[in-house]
Amino acid sequence: MSHPTQPNAALAAQAPQIRTALRYYAVTSYITGSFLLLLVVEMVLRYGFGQFVWGGGPDGALSLVVAAEDASRLPAQGINLSITVLQVHGVLYMFYLFGDFRLWTLMRWNFKRFVIIALGGIVPFLSFFTERHYAKVVKAELGDA
Repeated sequence: MSHPTQPNAALAAQAPQIRTALRYYAVTSYITGSFLLLLVVEMVLRYGFGQFVWGGGPDGALSLVVAAEDASRLPAQGINLSITVLQVHGVLYMFYLFGDFRLWTLMRWNFKRFVIIALGGIVPFLSFFTERHYAKVVKAELGDA
C-alpha cells in the first residue's frame, strides 16, 4: 500500500479540522484499544475459567466469582465488572467509530481504509498500530511530517 509523501494541497483548507479529528481519533484509539484488552482478559476468565470479575462484593474490593447465568447465584452486593467492561467498551467503540468516520471523510480516503481503522476497535492491539500508521499518513498528506 503506497501513501503519498507529498502534501495534498486540496486538504490544506481543512488542515485545522483534520488535526482536531486526528487528535480525537488518537485518544479514542488508545482508550478503546485498552478497554478491548481488558475485554479479552474478561473473556478468558469468563469462558476459559468460568469466572466473573466482581467489584465491591462480600469478598473484598476485587474478586473472582463463579460465572452463573442465574442471577440469584451471584453476590447481592457489588458490581459485575466483567459486564461493565463489556458495556463500556461498546460505548467507547461508538466514539472510536465516530473518530474513524470523521477522519476518513475529512481525508477523503477510500472505504478500505475506513474498514481497516474500524477493525482496530475489535481486533486486539490493532488500534494501536492503525493509530500510529494513519497518524503518519495524515501528517504526510498535510505536510506536517
